Amino acid sequence: MRTTAAVALTCSLLLSAPAAFGASFALSENGARAQGMAGAYVGQADDASAAWYNPAGLVRTPAGGTVSLGGNLFIPAISADDVRGVRTNPGDSAHATGEAGATPMTPLGYASLRAGDRVAFGLGANTPFGLSVDWADNAFVRYQSAFAELRTFFITPAVGVRLTDWLSVGLGVSYIYADAELERKILFAGPPLAPPEDGTFRLGGKTNDWAYNAGAQVVLARDKGKLDQLTLGVTYHSAVVLDFKTADSSVNFTVPAAFVSTFPDSPASTTIDLPDVWTVGLSAALNNRTTVNFDVQHFGWSTFEGLGIEAENPATQAVISPVVRDYEDTVAIRLGGEHWLNDTWAVRAGYAFDQTPIPDKTLDSLLPDADRHFAHLGVGYRDGSFGVDAAYTAVFFEGISTTTNSEGHNFAYDSFSHIVTLAFNYHF
Repeated sequence: MRTTAAVALTCSLLLSAPAAFGASFALSENGARAQGMAGAYVGQADDASAAWYNPAGLVRTPAGGTVSLGGNLFIPAISADDVRGVRTNPGDSAHATGEAGATPMTPLGYASLRAGDRVAFGLGANTPFGLSVDWADNAFVRYQSAFAELRTFFITPAVGVRLTDWLSVGLGVSYIYADAELERKILFAGPPLAPPEDGTFRLGGKTNDWAYNAGAQVVLARDKGKLDQLTLGVTYHSAVVLDFKTADSSVNFTVPAAFVSTFPDSPASTTIDLPDVWTVGLSAALNNRTTVNFDVQHFGWSTFEGLGIEAENPATQAVISPVVRDYEDTVAIRLGGEHWLNDTWAVRAGYAFDQTPIPDKTLDSLLPDADRHFAHLGVGYRDGSFGVDAAYTAVFFEGISTTTNSEGHNFAYDSFSHIVTLAFNYHF
């Protein structure tokens, strides 16, 4: 029957969801001070957030201990237009709106402890990968994606060691918790249904895993006053394969009564690949108050070639099938700076460019990502043991209009996002 075939095809497309989760939402918003400088911080990294940005920098943190607590607020907006008249349900409006970006709020927590000049310890808690895509209930793209969310939480103890006066190294080990959810509508049309009805597919699960990050900082130039004028930083964050097992993951359907037997619920398993990330950065201290940083990052997204869901129930497995994603490696560049107006106030600014790894043939409304430009502003305040860092980021997505999507979902998308980052710091 045409209805059954159309529904089975729709279900097979759902497998693209976890790919979108891991494909282009590596979040650079992992520290309020760094965020004000466009995340260009690998060479400088000298506060508690070095546990994530570059653990080698922990030996550059202030003597004693520091605790920093804060978070990110994401305010995203997205729209889609069916410019080619290829909607699944022709009766829907050709324009759709929604919210797409990172999980709306992500936490930031860091601590550092340095008793001497040679060894320092750190602890980080952050969300370096995340996604939330929530389309309006009546959006025509609901048959590709109605709602999708990935949440990750990394807890990273780290250590930094100063090997010589010019070389420091560091290592961190991360425990990762992740949960994911996807909802997609299914159009049931034709006999025995009149008028057509929407059903719902839902995939949900949780898992945990481990990862590591390593880094080094090399002082290339130092003046007679012991100011590090030029520092090279290098970091590596390992790839992660999030394995969602059947004990904690499932596929669920809400469908018209006539189709319940065709779409049974089932425990299911799948994996989400997160890429490895290399970062190289230079930090130039022009004087005791002004620093300029430049970072280049490489994301190994090409390891993600495809994805499948393994359902325990054969009847469930029969209506889903694997898909090919063919993501590509990408590069991001970050340029930022910090200037201390006096001993209390600092101002920061930066620019970043981040490529999307998603080729046109697999780009759809589940994750309508595009090359992005970031404009950053930040401010810092410190008074004795207390400090505050705040940053604002405007994210400009280049306009995209797919023309060769392999499933025919050739729509036009427009996106924009505001990000506000805040952290409170205490030194003891």
